[in-house]
Amino acid sequence: MDIFALPVSYVMKFWHWVLGFVVDPDSGIAWVGSVILLVVTVRLILLRSMWRQQFSMRKMAQLAPKMKEMQNKYKDRKSPEDRQEQAKEMQALYSDAGVNPAAGCLPLLVQIPVFLGLYYLLLNFSPRGMSIDEAQTTTNGAFGPEQVSSFLNAEIFGVPLASYIRMPQEVMESLHPGLVREDILMLAIPLFVVAGVATFINMWNSFRRQAAAKKAEQEAVALVDDEERAGGPFVDGEVLEVDGEKPAAAAPEKKDAPADGKPQDIQSITESMTESMNQSMKMMMYFFPFFPIVGAYFFNFPIAIGLYWVTNNIWTAVQSHIIMERLDKELPMSSKEGLPPSAFM
Repeated sequence: MDIFALPVSYVMKFWHWVLGFVVDPDSGIAWVGSVILLVVTVRLILLRSMWRQQFSMRKMAQLAPKMKEMQNKYKDRKSPEDRQEQAKEMQALYSDAGVNPAAGCLPLLVQIPVFLGLYYLLLNFSPRGMSIDEAQTTTNGAFGPEQVSSFLNAEIFGVPLASYIRMPQEVMESLHPGLVREDILMLAIPLFVVAGVATFINMWNSFRRQAAAKKAEQEAVALVDDEERAGGPFVDGEVLEVDGEKPAAAAPEKKDAPADGKPQDIQSITESMTESMNQSMKMMMYFFPFFPIVGAYFFNFPIAIGLYWVTNNIWTAVQSHIIMERLDKELPMSSKEGLPPSAFM
């Protein structure tokens, strides 16, 4: 974890140094400010990749009907040459639209080591199984023993940033003489509850947008299939005339279900996997928000972790709103194209 925590610690150390010119560097304000500014800095660094992700996903939503038209074009052409031609056309479609399908994975791959390093850094200011006196002589990333000691003595509302709910009584006494568990609970409970509620709200908003996007995309794709079966495009539910004649409505194509009940093709398998992932995300939406609360008690998350979590969720909510507003202006969506999916940012 040190390889992740070290660069993060340099960012936090920089902001603590800057704030030291404004307030007492040993004060809780300086350390709380450095945690908050650390979150802001990390999110700003990731902002461009997050924007590229959302932009790419919006473009992919716009391309869904065209992708379906291409699939219909090649559905009866199975030769290697045809598949190679289809792959080239698909790549050209992505290229013309400026879309990189892999762009949606990049922000997540970047965020994982950053946030692991951030968690490890904040937790390692007060290592478990070590007395406060011993912790004050250790280093933590870019922070020397003097700064580690300063962090351990920093407080917010009279409660040390390094304290946690199940902190042993003797450790509480050495950390802050006179500190009692009720003092920690009075700050930790509302802090981590707010973190959990904010996490749920952000995930719910993300899931709601994704569900709306999926429904709109399915409707757009279904419209392409209807147009192909009817022999012409639909307008207000009616088929346009083709070559001066209005074609008769064709009966929907029926696919023969295999005897074993398994999906017939890769697309069916993909749809099945997507549905399974959506169900998993829905379950995460209800269970993941409890993680800050559970972690505060069972994993001894210090107060500093709660501050990080709340700050990160506030940033997520604001960033998501701003990005979606900008996307609506730059890439407006028609009803046929659907709505943009949104990742949990």
